Order: sequence, then structure tokens, then C-alpha cells
Amino acid sequence: MFGGYHARHYAASPQAQLIAVVDADTARAASLAAIYGATALHDHRDLIGKVDAVSIAAPATAHHAIARDLIDAGIHVLVEKPLATNAADARDLVALADKHGVVLAAGHIERFSPATAALQERIRKALRITAVRRSKWNGRSLDVDVVLDLMIHDIDLALTLAASPVVSVSASGVVGASGGIDEAEAWLTFASGAVATLSASRIAAANERKLTVTEAGAIYAADLGGPSLIVTARRVPGAVAQAIPLTPRDNLGAEIASFLDAVAGRGTLLVDGPAALAAVEVADRIRIAMAEVPAPNDLVSA
Repeated sequence: MFGGYHARHYAASPQAQLIAVVDADTARAASLAAIYGATALHDHRDLIGKVDAVSIAAPATAHHAIARDLIDAGIHVLVEKPLATNAADARDLVALADKHGVVLAAGHIERFSPATAALQERIRKALRITAVRRSKWNGRSLDVDVVLDLMIHDIDLALTLAASPVVSVSASGVVGASGGIDEAEAWLTFASGAVATLSASRIAAANERKLTVTEAGAIYAADLGGPSLIVTARRVPGAVAQAIPLTPRDNLGAEIASFLDAVAGRGTLLVDGPAALAAVEVADRIRIAMAEVPAPNDLVSA
């Protein structure tokens, strides 16, 4: 599904020409390619020699193998989150991209939200970060658990806003409709003293994407789905919440433009391979902190 959004943006971009759409489902590849006047292919390796850059929006468990083949052929890649399903594979991609001198970007789309950008401009030293990310059950991304499916966004945001190494991790998870962990909470402590609480569910009653950051003098409350950002002064009796003006933008369009700028040598990636690797490393630690094979419907924690 998300690959179709990528194709639409490439087809509309003045920075690129959409050459091909690849899907193991031949009918789906043909249908999408026809919309944009592209070639339909069924094996990612058939792209070699035909293109300069590729978005990989395949199931997460296929990210490493597909990206490895393309990077090895000197093709620049934008890999949807997570970069890989474990830190070892993510580390391998970062090293390979460095070896071949190609751009390796990661699809952490929340970094391109105007609310996130406004937070980064204002936060000097985060004390507490609270992220809540919930979605209704849709039956997608079942090759990974909720940590790699949804929480990975907020791991990346917490690492970015705390700007400090993670020194301890604890977590709990609940088995849900997928038969794997569909709800999870994680508590991260950073070397700076900051603490992050991350909550994610893909079996919720309603969709929600909230991020709250507390500093010494202010509390920032972001609705990433809005988007909106509210700031309230701390320790000021009667302080009135103030809305911070945001300029709406297409987050995926901004992400792809950033990737294409980097490919053309016109800019620096906002989310590069090492940043995506850092998020997967923390995701590994969160998953280790939960029971490895929980019994159905059990709460597991460490």
C-alpha cells in the first residue's frame, strides 16, 4: 500500500523520473505501473542497470535482502521503517552503503512533520518524553511486532529529541490479534537524565499520535496527526497554553525530496542510515526486555 504513495510522489517530482514499479504480485505491479506510465517488474534485481535510486516499501522482513542487492549494485536506497528487523542487519546495510558510497535513507516520516521540526527548534534539554501511538487493527505489517511496526517511529523521535545515549531499557508487551506483540510500553533512560515513556498499540479503539516533551521551563504537547503543537510554561501559576503556528506540508513528499536532494548531492539527509540503525538497536533492546515467546494474551515484562 505505502509503495503506491511513493510511486505517486516520484511520478510527480521534478527531481525524478519514475522508471519502474516492482511487486511480487504481478497484477498489482501492472496496475500501479499503468497509472504512472512506468514499467512493471516482479524482481527487484531487474532494476539493476535501469535506475539510480529506489524506494523499498516491501514487508520489513525483506528490507535487508532487497536493500543489500541494490546497494551492492551502486543504487541509492530509501528504506521504509524499520531499516531492518534487527540491529545486525541494519548495521550491515550502513556498512555496505558506506563501502559503495551510496545514499542510504530511512523512512522515519514523523521527522518530516512540521510539529517535529518545531519541537527540534525549541527543545534545549528534554527532561521527559512521552509518546502515545495507537491505531485500529488493520491486519497489515504482520511480519513484525508493534515495536518494529509503530513504536519504531517514537524510538527515533525520542533519540532525536533527547540527543543522548540510552543507558537503560525496560518494557512490557501484550499478545493480541496477530498472535504476536500488538501492544507494548517501553521506558528509556538517557545518559542526560532524561526519561522517555513510549506506548504503542495496533489493536486500539481509535487512532492517536501524541508526543509530549517536558523541559525545565515548558511543556510541549504535539499532536502528530493534526498536526499541532501547544506549549505551556511550567511553574508559572495560571500559565495559559499557547499554540505554535505550523506550516502544513506533505510529510512523505518532504521525505522523498530530501532523499532525492541527497542523491543529487544537493543536501544532507535528515534521516540517514546511522540514525535508522540507532532506532533499530533500541528496538532490539526493547524486544529483549520482553519475554521472547509469550503465551497468548499474557502480559510479559522485564
